[in-house]
Amino acid sequence: MLSALVLALPALAACAAMPAVLEERQSCPNIHIFGARETTTPQGYGSSSTVVNDVLNAYPGSTAEALVYPACGGQSSCGGVSYANSAAQGTSTAASDINAYVAKCPNTQIVLVGYSQGGQVFDNVVCGGGDAAEGISSTAVPLTAAAQAAVKAVILMGDPRYVYGFSYEVGTCRAGGFDARSSSFQCPVGNKIQSYCDSADPYCCNGNDANVHQGYGAEYGQAALTFIKSKLSSSSGSAPVSSTVAHSSATSAPHSSTAVSSAQPTSTSVGSSGSVPKYGQCSATKGCVAGTTCKYMNPYYSQCL
Repeated sequence: MLSALVLALPALAACAAMPAVLEERQSCPNIHIFGARETTTPQGYGSSSTVVNDVLNAYPGSTAEALVYPACGGQSSCGGVSYANSAAQGTSTAASDINAYVAKCPNTQIVLVGYSQGGQVFDNVVCGGGDAAEGISSTAVPLTAAAQAAVKAVILMGDPRYVYGFSYEVGTCRAGGFDARSSSFQCPVGNKIQSYCDSADPYCCNGNDANVHQGYGAEYGQAALTFIKSKLSSSSGSAPVSSTVAHSSATSAPHSSTAVSSAQPTSTSVGSSGSVPKYGQCSATKGCVAGTTCKYMNPYYSQCL
């Protein structure tokens, strides 16, 4: 009798642990969205909220979370964290959060929506390749193999890493952002990405209308949702539905109340005797190559145009 009881103990222990594992698996949604906001916007979803909410409305039962990172460019309102440190922190945190989420919920389909600096963060995370301007030297994709497979769709809006010529780009920009990738770069998951940028945008392109930078949700939100739907499995258990009902504050992405300044960029006094190439980031001590001028874009960067 005693030996039989001893033999039964491991089985009983396993049974006792099963409800916790089952509960964890049952709490995993079919679709989970990570949203990353733009620079100087308070913690939350910022302008990524338009697409985040569109997905939440289209797929009942899906969930979302906002990436917690500085989203700063040296301003006192966000702690004075430099743009480079903020983007690097965001990249590291996003990779860690996505890897951890997929480890917990391996069958959940992941959607990433990044706006401006948030777009740069998710660009770094899914494409790798390093980001020298932001101090990221490793060229490896920082996601696990499981996480890379779980990420089904990536929406980038106003991404400073934009450069014209990639297959996944949408919009009128024919140049590049202030931290543009090399035109020869190849993202390993380009088929999962849509990157939106218009020519008048001074952040992802070489324009001079900051208002354009804030308009991608309204202009391309439905196109982004259509792309996301095309990438999500129809057998996920969360079939898309048409809905205009807003989600409760517990699940929906709040819209940002902070707008990017509409001030027009102006030329700085920096000469053209430097080594920073066209579309590169310049400063009072880093001049542009001949034929270009260092133009002030916002409080955290200037660009050779």
